[in-house]
Amino acid sequence: MTSGQVETQTAASRPRFGLFGFAVPIWRIAVVALVLLLAAAIAISPAPAGMPQHSMMALGLVAMTVVLWATLAIPPSAAAIMFTILVLATRAAPPLAAVSGFLSSSLWLVFGGLLIGAAAERTGFGRFIARRFLGRFRSSYSALVLGVIAGTTLLTFLVPSNMGRLAITVPVVLALAKDAGYRLGSNGHIGLVLIAVVGNFGVGQGVLPANLLNIMIVGAGETLYGIDMTYMHYFLLCAPVLGIVKAFLVWRLLIRMHPAPTPCSDEDGSKADQLSPEAKRVGILLALAILLWATDFWHGFKPGWVALLVGVLCITPGIGVLPVREIVNPHRLLIIIWVGTVLSLASVMTESGASTLISSALARLAGVEGQGPAYGYFAMAYLSSLISVLATFGGAVPIMATVAAEISNATGLPLETAVMAIAPGMSAMFFPYMASPFVVGLAMGHVSHRAALPFMVTLALVTCAIIIPLNAFWWWLLEFLP
Repeated sequence: MTSGQVETQTAASRPRFGLFGFAVPIWRIAVVALVLLLAAAIAISPAPAGMPQHSMMALGLVAMTVVLWATLAIPPSAAAIMFTILVLATRAAPPLAAVSGFLSSSLWLVFGGLLIGAAAERTGFGRFIARRFLGRFRSSYSALVLGVIAGTTLLTFLVPSNMGRLAITVPVVLALAKDAGYRLGSNGHIGLVLIAVVGNFGVGQGVLPANLLNIMIVGAGETLYGIDMTYMHYFLLCAPVLGIVKAFLVWRLLIRMHPAPTPCSDEDGSKADQLSPEAKRVGILLALAILLWATDFWHGFKPGWVALLVGVLCITPGIGVLPVREIVNPHRLLIIIWVGTVLSLASVMTESGASTLISSALARLAGVEGQGPAYGYFAMAYLSSLISVLATFGGAVPIMATVAAEISNATGLPLETAVMAIAPGMSAMFFPYMASPFVVGLAMGHVSHRAALPFMVTLALVTCAIIIPLNAFWWWLLEFLP
C-alpha cells in the first residue's frame, strides 16, 4: 500500500467489547464514560456568584456534546438526540431553547440543499457539468488542477450541498486521475483529490448555501440575535476573499506541494455526456433557485425557504425527479437532527447563562477589554479557528456565536460583523476530523489523513497569515468593519 492510500485496520486487531450482542470498540466506551463523568463533574460544581446553578448543568451538557462530536465516539446525530433529551429532562434551559434550531429557516436551507444535491447526483446533471469542465484542462498538471477548481466552483452554485458535490466530483476526479496516468497514492492522485475535497470546501465558503458551515454561522446569528443575512449580502462579504483569493492560493500551494508530470492525452475526450430529460429538469429547478437566491434582496424570501421550495419541487410528481419517499430518507433526517441541535445548542447556552461563563472566559483569554473593532474582528476569527480544532465546526459555531456579543460589547465591533468573523476564522481548517466532508471525501478518494495533513496544515497557516487579514481589509472597504 502506498503512503497516500487510506490506511485500514483489520477488525481482529482492534480491541472490542461485547455489548448486547454487538462488538463495540473499547476506546468508544472509554470516551463515552469519561465524557459522562466530565459532564457530571461540571454540572454539580458550584455556580459562580450571581449565576444560577442550572447554568452549570447546561455547561456540562454542552461540554459532553462537543466532546462527543469531536471524537465521534458515537454518531453525531445520537449525541445530538442525547443532548436535547437531557436538556429537557434536567430543565437546564427552557424547552423552546432546546428546539429553537429546528425553527430556524437556516435548517430548511440544509434540507432543501440536500434534496437538490441528491437530484443533481442521481440524474447525472452534476456529473455532466463536472466532466464538461474537468476534461478540457489537460495541457499540464497545473491546468488540470485549475480545471478541477473551476469545475467544482461551478458546482458550488449549482449543487448547494457539499456532500452532494463530493458524490458527484470525487468519482469523476478519480477517473480523471486514472486517465491522466496518476496511480493511487501518487502526487497527481493525491493532489486532484485534495483539490476536489479540501479546496472546494474552502472556496465554497464564499457562497451561502454551498457549505453546511456557512449555514450554521448564519443560522446561529439568526437564532441568537435575529440577524438576517441575504444570499447576495453574504456573497458580497465572503466570495471575493474567502472564495476567489482562497481558490488562487489553494491552486498555487497544491501544485507546489504535490507536483506531478503532465497528464496523458485524453483518448475519449470527444465523447461528451448527454443530458437526460430528468437532468434538464434539474437544471431548470437549479436555475430557479439561483435566480431566487440572487434576487432575495428584492422579494424578501429567505434562502432557506427558497431551498425548501425547490427541494419540494424535486420530489413533486410530474415536475421533480426524486421519489416522494426521499423526504423521509433516514440518513438525511439524521443530518437535519444534528444541524438543528447545533443551532439549538447556542440558544441553550444563552438562555441558561452558560454562554456568559464561556464568553467571559474566552474574552479574557483574548484580552479584548478596551480594544478597538479591528482587534475584535481578529479575536473572533482566530478564536474560532482555535476552538474548531478542539470542538470541530459543529461545536465551535454555537460556542463562538455566544462569544460574539461579549467581544462586540467590549470592542465596539458591530454584532453582525462579530458573528460573520467566525467564517474567515473557520476557513483555516487544520485537520480532517474538523469537518465531516473532509473525512468522507478523503475516504471516497482513497487518500489517507496522513497524506492530506501537510497540505491542510500549510493551507490553514497561510489562511491565518494572509486570508484573514486580507478579508478584514475587504470588509473595511465595504464599511462592514469599522
